[in-house]
Amino acid sequence: MNKLFSMIIFYLSLCIDLYAADKVLIITHVYNRPDFIALHKKTFDAFLKEEYEYIVFNDSPTEDMSNQIKTMCKSLGIQCLRVPDHKSHRQSPSARHADGIKYSLERFGFDHDGVVLMIDSDMFLIRPFSVLEYMKEYDFIAGYQSRPNSSVTVYYAFPGLVFMNMKNLPNKHTINFDGGDVAGSNCDVGGHTYYYFKNNPQAKVHLYTIASTFHEPKDRNALYALGYDDNSIDLIFSLEKDYSMEFHGDHNFLHHYAGGSNWPGYTHNYLEKKKYLLNNYIDQQIMTYKKNN
Repeated sequence: MNKLFSMIIFYLSLCIDLYAADKVLIITHVYNRPDFIALHKKTFDAFLKEEYEYIVFNDSPTEDMSNQIKTMCKSLGIQCLRVPDHKSHRQSPSARHADGIKYSLERFGFDHDGVVLMIDSDMFLIRPFSVLEYMKEYDFIAGYQSRPNSSVTVYYAFPGLVFMNMKNLPNKHTINFDGGDVAGSNCDVGGHTYYYFKNNPQAKVHLYTIASTFHEPKDRNALYALGYDDNSIDLIFSLEKDYSMEFHGDHNFLHHYAGGSNWPGYTHNYLEKKKYLLNNYIDQQIMTYKKNN
């Protein structure tokens, strides 16, 4: 009887482990926009085809904002962890960002036996999407960044949207998203992934070109030809400030809709307008999907 019971427990634990591996682990770092957490969950629930586990790493600079983030997570049933404040290394937004990524990967990401999706708090899934289908030929996908110098072009991963199959990546614990000096170039966060790619040529890596509206024509027909849909084009035209939006992962994700955490320093009225437009855009994307399916 004891042997039978032990076997049952063993197989149940095995099934649980396999189920956990099938889940996509989604990691985000939230600094000052708890409302974005709700939008993340709303879009993942609407569009993501895989089961997922979503963890918020609370990187707020103040206790008041930290409590707002915790309250939002609690209301949505989302796990929320505070990023330790290593003051000597966290004197700039870039250093804080890199430290948060390192902490979250070491705490959960590297040990996940499956796909980890690391996503900026102001990066939103905007259409039906399968992570596993998107990654079927690769084990590491991110946006392409580069810094040329006199001796080499330093290429590296944009950290705002990164797909990593931890089950297959070689030497995964050496993945480093720090910025700073990389082979003689001054890089932003993500720069040190250059060394990972260089030292692990066997890794199946894809760095896609980021679609930025700053570089593309403000013409509806031209934007159609480039892969933008009606709702996205309406959003582009509705934001009058001269700052680009970015679309990532073959137009499946919208990034920062013109400075999501407000580092450009826009006025309160403009931020409220952006908030309304973003929420309306997300609702339109979901309604269009439901209408067509």
